Amino acid sequence: MIDRLSLAGISLLGAILLVPQLTNAQPTVEWTPLPELGYSAQIKVAGYIAPSAPSGDAQSWDFSDVEGTVFSNFEVAPASASPFAPLFSGAYWTAQNGDQLSFFALVNGGFTIMGNANTAASITIPFTDPLTQWTFPLEYGDVSSDDFSAEVMLFGQPYTLVGDVTAENDAWGSLTMPDGTVHEEVMRVNYSQFYTETYDGDTADWYLNQVVYFAEGQSFPLFLHEELIVTDNAGVELLNGTDVAWYSDLLAAVPLTAIDVADVAFPNPVMSGASLYWTLPPGCHWKVMGLNGKVIDHGVSVTREQKVLDTSSWGRGVVLLVPLTREGQTMGKVQRVFIQ
Repeated sequence: MIDRLSLAGISLLGAILLVPQLTNAQPTVEWTPLPELGYSAQIKVAGYIAPSAPSGDAQSWDFSDVEGTVFSNFEVAPASASPFAPLFSGAYWTAQNGDQLSFFALVNGGFTIMGNANTAASITIPFTDPLTQWTFPLEYGDVSSDDFSAEVMLFGQPYTLVGDVTAENDAWGSLTMPDGTVHEEVMRVNYSQFYTETYDGDTADWYLNQVVYFAEGQSFPLFLHEELIVTDNAGVELLNGTDVAWYSDLLAAVPLTAIDVADVAFPNPVMSGASLYWTLPPGCHWKVMGLNGKVIDHGVSVTREQKVLDTSSWGRGVVLLVPLTREGQTMGKVQRVFIQ
């Protein structure tokens, strides 16, 4: 059985950056660009609350009496800051929830995920067919759907994922958050996602339903109801979970102070077995990775020094050179080096 968290089932919440305006008309929710450097927050969860029935009439959702506990830290950052970025063509942002990392962009109005990664296990799953979760602008009654898939090798074994989603804008009205914040122009989306995940001869079916609330002036849902069921290929239930979730303690990212960065490694391309030269700043944590996410070499520079890297055991192809601070922040660009 597949006994790990699926990489495709990451829920994305988002920024609460808006000024409520009173209205009696159905709202139209547009995409709001994210802050240039992203933001961080905490995700809180509580026991499941069933959503109200769909309706074309205005509704009032009040969650001010809901008390939650912190589930995880959540961070949105430019995709270019991730060492895995070269694997996810077209991604502009990353969303990190614990060890789970999702690469996404807005494509023709669609909130589109290019793939996911697990930072702890260095697993990367670029989607062969990206996943569009919902499409802006959000207007009552609109319905969208999409197929998505992935096919990669993980630790020498084939991994495949095939699924589909439907998003229906089924209600609208006002919403009161657990902290008492009131949003008067809210669109609700009923999001249903199904996919089959196969790895090393095992198969699991993932059924995810999220009822999520969007408001003008922000990019992600404010609040969600979530139901998840996982079964094996014989229909035996492996997991059944429900909750509600939302953000707290939202902080916009602040500009970084200037830091010494790693130089460009040379030569590039380099012949297999030849030396690769890379000048690194003091305190730089560096690693060399294959495109499959496997760490080939790593170390820490004490002073500003030129590293002489032996490529004889790397094999031919493309590797990624990743310079990082102790906190995991990039110290210069992630580089692709071609081994010939």
